[in-house]
Amino acid sequence: MVYKLFDLRIDGSLGKAATLVSRGEGRFDVELRNADLMTTLAKLALLNQAGGLPTEIAGLSTDGNYLVVKQPLAKEIPDQTAGSRLLKQNQHKALGMMYGLLPETTTCSRTVGVLWLNGEGWLVTDLHERNIMLDDRNRPSVIDALVAPVPVEYLRDCRWLRNAVDDARCLREGRPITRIEFGEGVSDDDL
Repeated sequence: MVYKLFDLRIDGSLGKAATLVSRGEGRFDVELRNADLMTTLAKLALLNQAGGLPTEIAGLSTDGNYLVVKQPLAKEIPDQTAGSRLLKQNQHKALGMMYGLLPETTTCSRTVGVLWLNGEGWLVTDLHERNIMLDDRNRPSVIDALVAPVPVEYLRDCRWLRNAVDDARCLREGRPITRIEFGEGVSDDDL
């Protein structure tokens, strides 16, 4: 069993939230901001719905300074450290449990995953070694992360993001991932 504490800050924020932002010319990145209680609870619910490890809200600490949550099925992964090959493998596996994926290339300054849920694409980040644990069947699973909806208008301008959202949608819907490259299936004379 793993407990997590989200500390209540002096400004009233509780945890962090992520936003996907455009940097122009088809480049995008993730910005972090302070979250409030409702944003943090919505994030935990979305991760649970997507297939992350179930999270139970234990309540507030007696001093009111922490939201206490627990993952009763979670176990730490030995030897999983920041930047390790094991962590990268487990990020892939944990996102796969949520029908998501880690794009091979992005324009983001931090590791991001992508998943499809409730009819829209979601960016998943903050996939560090303490946010990926083993479930009760010893499978790597996400216990916490930051999520951000992918604005539809960004898909026009960003190929890696468009492809990742399309692939995540295929995974969620149980369809094979297929992509037609330019000129594929077309004769040279027709080009």
